[in-house]
Order: sequence, then C-alpha cells, then structure tokens
Amino acid sequence: MSDGQSSPKKHIASAKAHLKRAAELEKQGLFEEAIEELEKAARLAADKGPVFKELAELYRSQGLTEQAVVAVKKAIKLRPDDVQARDTLLEMKLDLGRYDDAIQDAKDLLKVSPRSLSARDVLSIAYLQKGLLEKALQVTNELISLDPNSPVNHFKKAVLYQQKGDIGNAIAEFSRVLEMGADSEMAENAQDAIETLDLHQLRNIVMLAVEDYIFRAKLIRDPEAAALERGYYLSYSGMAALRQIQFEDLPEFYSEWKQRYYH
Repeated sequence: MSDGQSSPKKHIASAKAHLKRAAELEKQGLFEEAIEELEKAARLAADKGPVFKELAELYRSQGLTEQAVVAVKKAIKLRPDDVQARDTLLEMKLDLGRYDDAIQDAKDLLKVSPRSLSARDVLSIAYLQKGLLEKALQVTNELISLDPNSPVNHFKKAVLYQQKGDIGNAIAEFSRVLEMGADSEMAENAQDAIETLDLHQLRNIVMLAVEDYIFRAKLIRDPEAAALERGYYLSYSGMAALRQIQFEDLPEFYSEWKQRYYH
C-alpha cells in the first residue's frame, strides 16, 4: 500500500490517540494539555465536528468562552442541522452578554428546529435584557403553548408582567406557578413576589384612603369591590389582609396584618 493510501488511516489513528490522551489529561486536571491534544485531534480527525464540540466544552469549562464560540461555530459549519451545537452556541452568547447575536442565532436555530424550546427560551431572555418586553412576552406565550405544563414558563411570564407594571396579570401568573406545584425554590420566589406586590398595593390603598374619604367609605362597605374599582389586584392573601384593615380608624391604624397573614 502506498504512503498516499495509508496516510488517511494514519491520520485517523493519530486523531484517536490524541483524543484518548486528551481524556486522560482532563481526568488528571491538566486542562491546558488536554486542550492541546484536542486541537491536534481536530486537525487530523476525519469527522471533525464531534472533536470541535468537545473542544468547545473544554474551552468553556476553563472560562475561554471566546475560543469555545469559535470551536462550536466550526462544528455548526460542518453540520448546520446539529441542534445540540446550536444550543451550546446560544448558551455561550448569553454568557458573553451578546444579546443581539443570541437573538439572531436563536432565529437561525428555529429555522432548523421550528419547535425548539431552547431557542425560544434564549429569545425571551435576550429580549428581556434588551428591554423588549412585548417581544419577550410573545415568545414566552409560544413557550407556554408548546410546553403548557411547565411552571417555569409561567414564572417567566409573571416576571415579564411585573416588569411591565401589569400587577394583576403578574399576581395571576405567580399564583398559577404555585398551583402547578413548582419546585420549592421557585415556589418560594413566586410567594415572595406575590407578597411584595400585595404589600405595595396595600400601602397605596391605605395612603389613598387617608386622603380620599369617598374611597375610604367604599372600602368600609366593600373593600374588594373598592380596590378593584381603583385598579388594584390583590392575591387571596392580599384580599384577606385588606378585609382586616380597620379603615374607620384611619389614619391611626397599621400594625399587625403583615405578620398575621404572611408569617
């Protein structure tokens, strides 16, 4: 067999040797040396895509995100339909704060995988970071449509409503997160958000009642209807707290309801 015929086989064998050595070095915590071995493997391998992806992950683990982006882009160029590589690229673009790039890359992923949840997730985050709340909300609604049983998506929607100042819908979505049985951390965050929104509104209601005796009279007769008429939207706990406020005694009220209903 001629050298020309044997050369590809030699390259493949050498690439495998470098990959094996890279894995051994990585186990030993010798990451720089492992990267060097992977770079050599990438030059010699017949199927370079998986090597570039492995190299990207190793770069990323060492905080070399720029180099990781270059490596994973090479993998995508070789296989444009590699959804996993595109997902990795999106994560890294968010890590770098390159929100415009992340938006474009997410749109590119949707062309390859129209039902991609990860692409929409990145779009919602990037739009939120850029202050494009309506676009973020639109994408989050798409996420809920594709994955209706995920409390995570409803939590995102609640946060977006909160950012927009839409208190009623924010409380409704945070309450839905609790109803859906979110994990303990998310449930605690949702409960904290509801309490914060309730407290803010209750303070405003009390201050307004001190100044506006007509509003105060309505609160005494029917606190829920009076609050709703003025555009306040309280949770069940918030409404319970509202009903316990002695509006007849204003302005010398305000002491225990927060502790009584939230602690």
